[in-house]
Amino acid sequence: MNYKEFFTSLKNLKHVYLLSGEESYYIDRGVEDILKKIFKNNDERKDSLIKIDCDKKIDINEIIGAIETTPFFSDKNVILIKNATFFKTKAGTSEEDNKSKKKDPTMDRLIEAIENILDTNFVIFTTKETADKRKKIYKSIAKVGIILESEPLKSWQIDNWLNFTLKSLKKKFDPEAQKYFMETISILPEISLNYLENELKKTALYVEGTVITKKDLQLMMAEPPEVSSFALTDAINEKNFKKSMYLLNAQINENKEIPLIALLVRHIRLLIRAKHFIKQGIKGKALGTPLALNPFIAMKIGESAAKFSDSTLEEVFLMLADADYFYKTGKAGSEFLEKIIRKLIT
Repeated sequence: MNYKEFFTSLKNLKHVYLLSGEESYYIDRGVEDILKKIFKNNDERKDSLIKIDCDKKIDINEIIGAIETTPFFSDKNVILIKNATFFKTKAGTSEEDNKSKKKDPTMDRLIEAIENILDTNFVIFTTKETADKRKKIYKSIAKVGIILESEPLKSWQIDNWLNFTLKSLKKKFDPEAQKYFMETISILPEISLNYLENELKKTALYVEGTVITKKDLQLMMAEPPEVSSFALTDAINEKNFKKSMYLLNAQINENKEIPLIALLVRHIRLLIRAKHFIKQGIKGKALGTPLALNPFIAMKIGESAAKFSDSTLEEVFLMLADADYFYKTGKAGSEFLEKIIRKLIT
């Protein structure tokens, strides 16, 4: 289940939880929400919470012992098992391989302890990777407990999270701030919700009123490395030669030519695909679905695509392929990228 469903499920506490996936934000928040539901105060948490970190090569028998232990100093035991590694199938292992393996008596005992957990005890498993649903232990927890699947969000999936976070901070974006924020995150290869939440909290503390402006975000939010590269693609879309060359030289001075080539390849590919879908009658925000982008960003890509001819985009795409090869083999200089920028803008 996703986080919204998971949060709703906490109205009826279970004794076993598994929180898995690559997005640590929801896992950390999920653990805290569970603990708040179980414990009345911090003193109770201090007396009853047992933490086991599997990164430290913990014996599974220790986990079993903790799950089966009767509370001594309080009326409950809560066992938090972090970074559990036994929910992930090893690379190259198929479902048939799993079935053909001999039974693991220790793992069977762990599953038995989970399925017969004491009414006084709670166990919370977390794992940094997506859990394998074929595993017996996964199926066991699904039967008796609750499983949160915390996968990374893409830029076009962030609206609900953003609205919820701003509401909790008692803030809102003005239109220009909304546009700037979405444009910024749209070029991030991965979105870290922990990073974004920290930056929004910092900005919220700085802003006295309820409205956050574009200027506030520019002043307070630390720019990820990709943002300055994004500014270059934006300048190219505007056909602003002076600004484009300035931003290009800034990337070259920081030895970011190869990451920049990758970003330009992605951007040109998006422009080519946008032109293709526009010819089919798909325009404006409707481009969001075929381009797999936030509708607002897709609309802007579509508007930019109209400024370039098919032949220019196709030629630049081939030029970027050459630039990538020559830079990686040490045979290229800044003139390669300068030539590409000139081709796009003139």
